Amino acid sequence: MPKYIGEQGENRLFQRKDLAGFYYVARLLLDEAEELGGKFLFVGLGRSPVVVMEFLRQVFGIEAYDFPLSIETTTKEYEQGKRDVPYDESMAKYIDKYLPRELLEGRKLVLVDYVDSGYSLMSAQALMEHHLEQVGLHQEAKHVYIAPLTELEKFLKHEKSLLKEFNPDISAAHRLLKVLKVTIDKDPFARFPRTSEAFIRAGKFPVSSDVVEQRLRAVMKLAIEHLGEDSHGALEKLDLAFKESKHLLKNDKSDNWFRLRKNPGRSLSKVFADFPVRPNMRRSDSDKEHLNWRYSRLSSEEYGIPNGVVSYRFGQATKIMSNHPVKTAVGAILSILAIVYIFVLFKGLFSVTAVQGSSSPIQEL
Repeated sequence: MPKYIGEQGENRLFQRKDLAGFYYVARLLLDEAEELGGKFLFVGLGRSPVVVMEFLRQVFGIEAYDFPLSIETTTKEYEQGKRDVPYDESMAKYIDKYLPRELLEGRKLVLVDYVDSGYSLMSAQALMEHHLEQVGLHQEAKHVYIAPLTELEKFLKHEKSLLKEFNPDISAAHRLLKVLKVTIDKDPFARFPRTSEAFIRAGKFPVSSDVVEQRLRAVMKLAIEHLGEDSHGALEKLDLAFKESKHLLKNDKSDNWFRLRKNPGRSLSKVFADFPVRPNMRRSDSDKEHLNWRYSRLSSEEYGIPNGVVSYRFGQATKIMSNHPVKTAVGAILSILAIVYIFVLFKGLFSVTAVQGSSSPIQEL
């Protein structure tokens, strides 16, 4: 079994509800693309949507690419929700490195990303339209769509959105948004490092990590096999549950993978407000740790494996002891002496007896 132990000891193995969330998004995208017609190219922006893109590749066998693009902003630009990213030779070369002209030619482009403010996605959409115009793909420039993974309706209902039917109150969709918001999949599964615009202007190109790429591929394959005998079997199960939910969703009280949440309409901000905040830790990091540990426990239950957090902590302790044998020995001796001292103390206290034949309250040991 592919094993990933994260920074906090979590086993990040995709569970049934994770796969349902991936499938829900994928099905909406493919249905909308089929309705529009033509050839499509799906591109995940940055590190947030890497697991969704891998799901598209493995389950549906479609071309889905990861594009390491990070768009920065000033406070004023952030408030405006969009920025005209400077397009120069370095930016043109950067885009062409990962999305060459021959790949873009004759295709409608779909940019997939998690949306918090919407800033990066909308800026990237405008940037790609401009790039396509500059490389002579004028018809393709008219068909740059967005797939905003969000609960914000203004982006879901955008004229260029392919996720107009996305319902964040479906249980699996809500799980997906929680995971993406705290970015618990970025560290273990993002094959490209975070990239700044300064990095791009300097003519540098981030290199994909083969180790991380293999890890994501293996963990996704494991999840699919865990759900069905193979990708086809898993697809049948997910597809059947999805079709049933389209008819039963409003009144469905079963354990359907695509059922409505028990408390629909409750926003992500309200959900995260209920998470405990650890002292001396940023809110975002605290939320991430909370979900890391929670989903590690759920993974251990679903897959029947030891909880990653417990084994990780034990491994940490063992490593420390092996690296510091003298300190470990001294600590062990002091611990034994402390236990012996406490034992003798309690033995003496419980050995108190009254003096025989005396009316005096004086007692002796």
